[in-house]
Amino acid sequence: MAEAASAAKSAGKKKNEKIVRISSAEFTAGAASRAQIPAPSRPEIAFAGRSNVGKSSLLNMMLARKGLARTSRTPGCTRQINFFDVDVAGGPKVSFVDLPGYGYAKVSKAEARDWKILLEAYLRSRETLEAVVILVDARRGLEPEEVELVEFLGTRPGLPVFIAVTKLDKLARNAQKPRLLQIERAAGVRVVGTSAETGAGREELWGRLLNVTTHRIETSEAKSE
Repeated sequence: MAEAASAAKSAGKKKNEKIVRISSAEFTAGAASRAQIPAPSRPEIAFAGRSNVGKSSLLNMMLARKGLARTSRTPGCTRQINFFDVDVAGGPKVSFVDLPGYGYAKVSKAEARDWKILLEAYLRSRETLEAVVILVDARRGLEPEEVELVEFLGTRPGLPVFIAVTKLDKLARNAQKPRLLQIERAAGVRVVGTSAETGAGREELWGRLLNVTTHRIETSEAKSE
């Protein structure tokens, strides 16, 4: 019953949720190789998902911008690590990191291997990485690649990992809560149901991310004073 209640809360907006407003958000860098990754500065939140999972749409929803993260009808549009500086109104300054999509992109084996090396190097060693959000399509559920990514991230102690279940509006309402619970049980990490079409899950996901980044930001700033 407790698990069902937890998943149910993720299906829609909670009462008294604080609306997170973005004072500025801008693209700052794109890296197709390790040498091109910018020097660490702000705390970073990375977003990873299959090529057609709706990652750009989710990022635009989170940042309240219509076209900052490019969306495309062609899977695999993101072929580099993209960095966005984000200033939360009355809150912290962070960076959103859009990782290359995987799964359905029509690329050569060599290019797919290069993506894998780049992704794993960033996720394993980036010192300013504060959290990772893995996107899962509500209609498809958790697939082997998402399971492997959760397990891979589990090798980095203390790194918060969340799953954003996208396109929740594509499921019948009576199917949403069971699907969220199913994914949460299978993944073993916290799940938030989202929809870029309706805005569902935005504030809950922001709340979870700010909970794991704000303290570290304050600690870092205190040390620099």
